[in-house]
Amino acid sequence: MLLCLDFASKKAKLIGVEREKNGFKVVLSLEFSIAEFGEAFGEFLKSNSADIDEIRVSGALEDSFHKAFILPDLKRKMLKQAVQSEVIKAFGNDYQFQQQDLGEVAISGRKADRRIMTAGIRRDTLEEISQMFTDSRIKPCVYTTYPMALQALVREMGILTEEPLAFVEIDYPTSRVVIFKGREIRLTRELPVATEEKDPDRSALAMDIYRTLLFYSDTFPDEQVARLVFAGASTTKETVENLGRKTGAEIIPFSPDTIFQGMKEIPYIHPGCLGLALLKPEQFSFAYVPFSVQDKRKLKRTLITSSSISVGVLLIIVLIISRLALSLQNLNVYHTAVKGEIRMKEETFKDLALEFISQSIETSQPSWSEVFQEVAAAVPPGVALKTLTLKKVKKVWRGETSKMKEVWRGEASGVADGFDEISSLLLAEEVQYKFAHSPLFRGAKMAEKEVRGKQVEFKLTYQLQR
Repeated sequence: MLLCLDFASKKAKLIGVEREKNGFKVVLSLEFSIAEFGEAFGEFLKSNSADIDEIRVSGALEDSFHKAFILPDLKRKMLKQAVQSEVIKAFGNDYQFQQQDLGEVAISGRKADRRIMTAGIRRDTLEEISQMFTDSRIKPCVYTTYPMALQALVREMGILTEEPLAFVEIDYPTSRVVIFKGREIRLTRELPVATEEKDPDRSALAMDIYRTLLFYSDTFPDEQVARLVFAGASTTKETVENLGRKTGAEIIPFSPDTIFQGMKEIPYIHPGCLGLALLKPEQFSFAYVPFSVQDKRKLKRTLITSSSISVGVLLIIVLIISRLALSLQNLNVYHTAVKGEIRMKEETFKDLALEFISQSIETSQPSWSEVFQEVAAAVPPGVALKTLTLKKVKKVWRGETSKMKEVWRGEASGVADGFDEISSLLLAEEVQYKFAHSPLFRGAKMAEKEVRGKQVEFKLTYQLQR
């Protein structure tokens, strides 16, 4: 249920609305005396809390202002500051206000100005209303003024045009008059309603309303209120006819039952509450937030932000620790692999030494200690040699005279075992590079190279420098 609450000067008016597929249905309508409101409304909230989904509130007319200012067409920030200055100058600094740009105002001979609609409500009034809902499960989501809520109703009824319209709600002990011209709220006034004994034909009230309409005509000489709408439990036929005769205005029937279902079953019709129900918060410019509520929201956002930052820092710490643990694990694996490679190389060199000794290469032998030292320097970690051979061959040199020359040619075969296929290929290439740039070897070439899983088997040919 949507709960809409309108504060008049001596009464608090309330309706409950259910949103249905085809519109709205009023299921509840109450009135509370302001003098007894706190306790009675508190009991109402307790007993109906489970059924309430949303609360909207409009403040008393006497605690609000509505005025349109015509200002130069400035940049947005400067225009906002100019509006604030005009509001403080006109009404003081005790109001929280909102503004809406109603468009350009053409003035002959100069750049068009802007018409800015402003509406405000006293800060202490907002705080008082907010305190009423301290213990409520649901807090109000919209705080606004009575005329702004009423404007939503007359707009939905299709009677809000650029022609001035006076809406009069007569409900003892007060009546409220609001004059609209399009989206602009031109005039608001609250008038006392005397008892029937003191004003049986409501002539005194009619005269007060008539004077209000005359005041409007004096304020806006080129305009006249030609349409009147009457609502409220204290409205009488005599009052409507009296004002119709005095003003000559068209009397427009107040018929909210074209919008709301269930109007015939409720005891009170509250126009301000009906307007609150029709507001669309996401498109509404004149909603206010009490400073105490703003502070709580800021604190909540700060706590949420702090919590998010703390959780983020903890996640980063956990991630760093996990990465460090993984790095240490990888380092241990690498260290173990290096140890294994060292042992493999030791065994390989032993086998090579035995092979070289057993081969007994022809007559002239190279310096085997130098050969072994150079081979050890050329084989990086991760590479294991399987065979290393040297053979003396005769090579014919052709030039002016042909002659024979003896050279030592050799082959080295082995396995490169890196972390993956690419690193193994790089290790094999590194062996070739070191053989090619060794002072003891020359003409190093990769004769064979085959990838087996992540390992690379290779065969390298080279020639011994003599």
